[in-house]
Amino acid sequence: MKKNTESEKSAEDWFQEGIDASKIGDPRTCLESYKKAIEIEPDHFLAQFNLGIRYAKLPMNIEAARHFREALRLKPESPMVHYSLALVCNLTGETDNAVNHYNEAIRFNPEFAKAHSNLAMLCYSLKRGKETIYHLLKSVEMFEKTGDEFMVNNAKSLLKDCFKEFKLTADDCQTL
Repeated sequence: MKKNTESEKSAEDWFQEGIDASKIGDPRTCLESYKKAIEIEPDHFLAQFNLGIRYAKLPMNIEAARHFREALRLKPESPMVHYSLALVCNLTGETDNAVNHYNEAIRFNPEFAKAHSNLAMLCYSLKRGKETIYHLLKSVEMFEKTGDEFMVNNAKSLLKDCFKEFKLTADDCQTL
C-alpha cells in the first residue's frame, strides 16, 4: 500500500495525524498537523476545535479563542465549543463574552454540569447572587446524576456560603 506524501494528504489525513500525535503525547506534531488540515480545508470543524484546545493548553488563549470562534462559525449549536470559548474568554478578561457563551452552552445542553458550575463561579466573581445560586443548584442536580460526589460536595459547600453572603434561599433562586 502506497503511503501519501505530504502534498497528497487531505485535510482529513492531516487531522488524523494530529489525533495520532496527540495520543502519543507529541503536541508539536499535533499542532502542526491540525494547522495543515485547516490550510487545506479552513472549514474543517474538528481541526479548528482541536487547534483551539491545543492553543488553550499552551496557554495561548487569544489564539485558542480565534480557533474556537471559527469552530463556532461552523457549528453554532455546539455546546462544547461555546463552553471552551467561555473558558478562554474568561481567562482573557472578556467576562461578558464568557457569561454569554456559558449561557449558550447551557441553552444547547441544559444538563451541562460543568458549564453551570463554571458560570456560577463567574457570576460569583461579579457578585450576581441569584445567578450564582441558581447555577450552583443546577450543578448539584447534574453532578448528582453523574455520581460526581466531589463536585456535589464542593457545590453544596459553596451554596451554604452564598446563601449567607447574598441573603438568599434556594427557593429565591429557582428561576432567573
